[in-house]
Amino acid sequence: MRIAVLIISLCLVAILGLQSCAVMVGSNLTSDQATSQAGAAGLVMAFSFVLGGAFAMGLPRLSAAIFLVAGLSGFAMASASIFRDLQIWAGLSCVLSVMALIGAREIKGTSNRA
Repeated sequence: MRIAVLIISLCLVAILGLQSCAVMVGSNLTSDQATSQAGAAGLVMAFSFVLGGAFAMGLPRLSAAIFLVAGLSGFAMASASIFRDLQIWAGLSCVLSVMALIGAREIKGTSNRA
Protein backbone atom coordinates (compact mmCIF):
# COMPACT_ATOMS: atom_id res chain seq x y z
CA MET A 1 0.00 0.00 0.00
CA ARG A 2 2.91 2.34 0.72
CA ILE A 3 4.23 1.96 -2.82
CA ALA A 4 0.76 2.75 -4.14
CA VAL A 5 0.63 5.94 -2.05
CA LEU A 6 4.03 6.94 -3.38
CA ILE A 7 3.16 6.35 -7.03
CA ILE A 8 -0.32 7.87 -6.85
CA SER A 9 0.85 10.98 -5.02
CA LEU A 10 3.66 11.60 -7.49
CA CYS A 11 1.29 11.22 -10.43
CA LEU A 12 -1.29 13.52 -8.87
CA VAL A 13 1.27 16.17 -7.98
CA ALA A 14 2.00 16.77 -11.67
CA ILE A 15 -1.67 17.28 -12.50
CA LEU A 16 -2.37 19.39 -9.41
CA GLY A 17 0.72 21.52 -9.98
CA LEU A 18 -0.12 22.22 -13.61
CA GLN A 19 -3.74 23.04 -12.82
CA SER A 20 -2.80 25.33 -9.94
CA CYS A 21 -0.23 27.14 -12.06
CA ALA A 22 -2.82 27.63 -14.79
CA VAL A 23 -5.33 28.99 -12.27
CA MET A 24 -2.74 31.35 -10.81
CA VAL A 25 -1.61 32.67 -14.19
CA GLY A 26 -5.18 33.07 -15.45
CA SER A 27 -6.32 34.87 -12.33
CA ASN A 28 -3.31 37.17 -12.40
CA LEU A 29 -4.16 38.12 -15.98
CA THR A 30 -7.70 39.04 -14.92
CA SER A 31 -6.52 40.60 -11.63
CA ASP A 32 -8.61 38.23 -9.52
CA GLN A 33 -6.77 38.17 -6.20
CA ALA A 34 -8.93 35.53 -4.45
CA THR A 35 -8.54 32.96 -7.20
CA SER A 36 -4.83 33.68 -7.40
CA GLN A 37 -4.53 32.90 -3.69
CA ALA A 38 -6.47 29.67 -4.20
CA GLY A 39 -4.06 28.74 -7.00
CA ALA A 40 -1.18 29.37 -4.61
CA ALA A 41 -2.90 27.12 -2.06
CA GLY A 42 -3.07 24.46 -4.78
CA LEU A 43 0.68 24.75 -5.25
CA VAL A 44 1.18 24.34 -1.50
CA MET A 45 -1.03 21.24 -1.69
CA ALA A 46 1.11 19.95 -4.56
CA PHE A 47 4.22 20.41 -2.43
CA SER A 48 2.43 18.58 0.40
CA PHE A 49 1.73 15.71 -2.00
CA VAL A 50 5.47 15.54 -2.76
CA LEU A 51 6.31 15.50 0.96
CA GLY A 52 3.61 12.94 1.76
CA GLY A 53 4.79 10.70 -1.06
CA ALA A 54 8.40 11.05 0.05
CA PHE A 55 7.62 9.88 3.58
CA ALA A 56 5.17 7.15 2.50
CA MET A 57 7.78 4.40 2.47
CA GLY A 58 9.73 5.05 5.67
CA LEU A 59 7.37 7.09 7.86
CA PRO A 60 3.81 6.38 6.72
CA ARG A 61 2.21 7.96 9.81
CA LEU A 62 3.97 11.24 9.07
CA SER A 63 2.87 10.88 5.47
CA ALA A 64 -0.73 10.40 6.61
CA ALA A 65 -0.52 13.52 8.79
CA ILE A 66 0.85 15.58 5.89
CA PHE A 67 -1.90 14.39 3.56
CA LEU A 68 -4.55 15.08 6.20
CA VAL A 69 -3.33 18.64 6.82
CA ALA A 70 -3.19 19.24 3.06
CA GLY A 71 -6.72 17.91 2.69
CA LEU A 72 -8.15 20.05 5.48
CA SER A 73 -6.46 23.18 4.18
CA GLY A 74 -7.69 22.35 0.68
CA PHE A 75 -11.28 22.10 1.90
CA ALA A 76 -10.90 25.43 3.69
CA MET A 77 -9.50 27.21 0.63
CA ALA A 78 -12.06 25.65 -1.71
CA SER A 79 -14.93 26.97 0.37
CA ALA A 80 -13.47 30.49 0.34
CA SER A 81 -12.71 30.79 -3.38
CA ILE A 82 -14.05 30.11 -6.84
CA PHE A 83 -11.42 27.38 -7.43
CA ARG A 84 -13.74 24.50 -6.48
CA ASP A 85 -11.43 21.81 -7.85
CA LEU A 86 -9.50 22.11 -4.61
CA GLN A 87 -12.33 20.12 -3.01
CA ILE A 88 -11.51 17.21 -5.29
CA TRP A 89 -7.80 17.46 -4.52
CA ALA A 90 -8.54 17.75 -0.80
CA GLY A 91 -10.70 14.62 -0.96
CA LEU A 92 -7.94 12.74 -2.77
CA SER A 93 -5.49 13.93 -0.14
CA CYS A 94 -7.70 12.50 2.61
CA VAL A 95 -7.93 9.20 0.71
CA LEU A 96 -4.13 9.11 0.45
CA SER A 97 -3.96 9.78 4.19
CA VAL A 98 -6.10 6.72 4.89
CA MET A 99 -4.01 4.64 2.47
CA ALA A 100 -0.83 5.74 4.27
CA LEU A 101 -2.32 4.68 7.60
CA ILE A 102 -3.13 1.28 6.11
CA GLY A 103 0.51 1.14 5.00
CA ALA A 104 1.61 1.89 8.55
CA ARG A 105 -0.46 -1.03 9.78
CA GLU A 106 1.23 -3.24 7.16
CA ILE A 107 4.62 -2.37 8.65
CA LYS A 108 3.34 -3.17 12.14
CA GLY A 109 1.89 -6.50 10.94
CA THR A 110 5.11 -7.46 9.21
CA SER A 111 7.23 -6.76 12.30
CA ASN A 112 4.96 -8.95 14.45
CA ARG A 113 5.44 -11.95 12.14
CA ALA A 114 9.23 -11.85 12.28
